[in-house]
Amino acid sequence: MHRALSSAIWLVLAAGWSHAQTGSFPAALLPHAIESNDGGIELPVSMSPGLQLPGSFTFGGIDDQTAGLALADFSGEVNQPTSIAQVSESQVVSTGLTPAPNASRFQGKFSRNPRQFDVGTNLYDAPEFKGGLIVFGEDVAMKIGGYVKADFIYDFNPIDSTDSFVTTDIPVGAPARTNTRFHARQTRLSFDTRWASDAHPVRMFVEGDFFGDNNSYRLRHAYGEVGSLLVGQTWTTFTDVASFPATLDFEGSVSSVNRRQALIRWTQPVLNENWTMAIAAENPQFDVVPPPGITGDSRTPSPDLVARLRLSEEWGQYQIACLYRLGGFQPTDERVITGSAWGINLTGATLLTDKSKFYHQIVFGDGIGSYRGLPDAAPETATTDKVLGFTGWMVGITWDWNDRLSSNLTYAENALDNSLLQAASDERQTTYLAVNAIWNPVARVKVGIEYLYGLLETVDRKKGDAHRIQSALIFDLP
Repeated sequence: MHRALSSAIWLVLAAGWSHAQTGSFPAALLPHAIESNDGGIELPVSMSPGLQLPGSFTFGGIDDQTAGLALADFSGEVNQPTSIAQVSESQVVSTGLTPAPNASRFQGKFSRNPRQFDVGTNLYDAPEFKGGLIVFGEDVAMKIGGYVKADFIYDFNPIDSTDSFVTTDIPVGAPARTNTRFHARQTRLSFDTRWASDAHPVRMFVEGDFFGDNNSYRLRHAYGEVGSLLVGQTWTTFTDVASFPATLDFEGSVSSVNRRQALIRWTQPVLNENWTMAIAAENPQFDVVPPPGITGDSRTPSPDLVARLRLSEEWGQYQIACLYRLGGFQPTDERVITGSAWGINLTGATLLTDKSKFYHQIVFGDGIGSYRGLPDAAPETATTDKVLGFTGWMVGITWDWNDRLSSNLTYAENALDNSLLQAASDERQTTYLAVNAIWNPVARVKVGIEYLYGLLETVDRKKGDAHRIQSALIFDLP
């Protein structure tokens, strides 16, 4: 079955490659089109500029540098065809076509990593605000972005998380089994809206995927930015996306702080434009495991307070982030018991060459396990809890073999300082390894394969491991 599936996939890719080389579409797919002699497509249309859609919006197109195609503005009154619009892969020739509006006026110093760190495949950042599908209005523009990602997963060993490689879901001592899983839940859709103001461009960004219950649309990002202020839900200030691994696996490294949460953040240059400082108050989540026989609820009496200092150069980006928080637990019908927690996250990404990037991370602290889906506090005695120490580290390298093929290698570990009465089956330490190859056969289409290895060691020193092969096809919006 696997050989047949592989043959079918490569047959489809070969057909796509043949189409990309010829630059033309089968006439059967375009019944109203006429193939021109030079391989382009001739569309009989009457075009005169100036259609005003409701709200005075016009559609700006995909610029020819990005996709070789520009969309036009059409008149609201359709006349009899009087000219031929010829659309080829390199140009748009027609009477009445108007150039796409300029999106550069909506650029600003928004929260995005510099493009030079996009070695390999970047599945974290929003598309650049140029080209592609942009809707323009008076002093406003909206970029529609995203991608379709289809994952094909085969597990050689038991692991309870079938859609992403969560090492804490490796069952220790489980009977042998294998598993096959196909899904497209990582598919994303984003809306990047910007408008000009007297002082600064303003940005509103919304993005979601389909990792909600029953494949429902799930909110990832929803925030607004103006000047130095950002308000809404996005990546925590405690992390740096530039150091995230370029894995096909949705979960990623066991040490990466990949939490997105509601926050208020202020970012300000210090010393010069290469140094920036950010401070934030963020939504708290504190996970307490109570002592046996005691019932109650976790409490969050204050927001998580985060500060970071970042250095960005042409050749690398480095960051130190500090976190302070208060957590609490309220036994049933009793007062809230509180305790403090803290963490430090050191991250970096260095361009070894213009085609290779080395990234690394060290994170440690007390009571920050929930930033990796682990408990923050666990029973120390029959009546008290201990704030758990957490340590994690990661190293990785991403490189481009050429303009169409890239690879990534990631290795990471994390460990909890367990309490005396913590359950024997709880995590003590995990290991994560990923290595992949991702091929870009035609524009905005990627196909990749990845090997994943995970190891879980529990409090009672028992171990379980898992091996996975994951392949994916990705179709990017421009």
